[in-house]
Amino acid sequence: MAETRRDHRGENDREDEPPGKTPARDSWDKLGIILQPVGGLLTAIAVAILGFWTSSYLREREQHEAALRERLQMSETNSRLYSELTSKREESESALRKDMFASIINSFLREGPATPEQKMLNLELLVYNFHESLNLKPLFVHIEREIKGSPRRTEYVTRLEQVASEVTKKQMLVIEEGAQTFDATMNTKKLSFLAPDGEAEAPFVAKDLEVEGIRRNVRIEALRADPETQQIQVRVTIRTIEKGSADTTSTELWVGRFDFPMIDNTRLPHDQRLAVVLNNFDVRRGVADITVACFPGKYAGLREKPYYDEVLAKLLAVNRVAGDAGPAAAKPSAK
Repeated sequence: MAETRRDHRGENDREDEPPGKTPARDSWDKLGIILQPVGGLLTAIAVAILGFWTSSYLREREQHEAALRERLQMSETNSRLYSELTSKREESESALRKDMFASIINSFLREGPATPEQKMLNLELLVYNFHESLNLKPLFVHIEREIKGSPRRTEYVTRLEQVASEVTKKQMLVIEEGAQTFDATMNTKKLSFLAPDGEAEAPFVAKDLEVEGIRRNVRIEALRADPETQQIQVRVTIRTIEKGSADTTSTELWVGRFDFPMIDNTRLPHDQRLAVVLNNFDVRRGVADITVACFPGKYAGLREKPYYDEVLAKLLAVNRVAGDAGPAAAKPSAK
């Protein structure tokens, strides 16, 4: 009985403890007290690291942009310097070519005798430097007439033919980059064309040529041959098939050794050209080898400029294609 009273008195004593006394703390409370300053320290460290990383990133970005601006400025300076040097070089070359051209032309036009050798040399200088700009056929024909009475006529004729052949080859190498061509062999005695497979000869030869998406049927008909001047006369008939309709044009022309394709050609619609080149005229065998080339006007000589309506039509076609491709390119593809 006495122990029971003491227990009850102990419980009553704990219940009667004064309210201001702090209760005992457990392990979680102690852990929270310890981690509270550690969390602040970690936050401060994280802020410091973030600030350092941000400042480093901004500094590197500024350095990169400064280096990029420096490279762009250097590139612009180099481009401007290159453009100025190129422009000055072109001006000097144009002045040199102008003086050379004037000197050579004056040598042909001035009064006073000139030896055939001097005329041949001036012709070679003029041809090799200006064959893309001038129609030099009249000068070739003039020199050929001048050397008829020369004791070195055979030598000069060989030089004339060699110069003409080299110029034709140079121009054909340029033209063939964007041209469609075909070769044919003409019987100058029967005025017919030899079949490549050995079949019967025909009075004409025809091929389909397609350039820049435009398909044309080109027919070459033999009309006449002149063995003395080594020239042939042909009729060229061009049938163009475009957008379901056909357009046919025909022309007759003489083709000789001194007709160069960049200059001596037939203008076609859509800024294209057609040239017939005489590669060889064998008087003894009575055959002439020709090449027919259809090519864009940009490969023609410098004096063969496109008409303004052709330039405008090309610009409109390019803009139309770009406008049609725009919506298609912007539309996402369905998968």
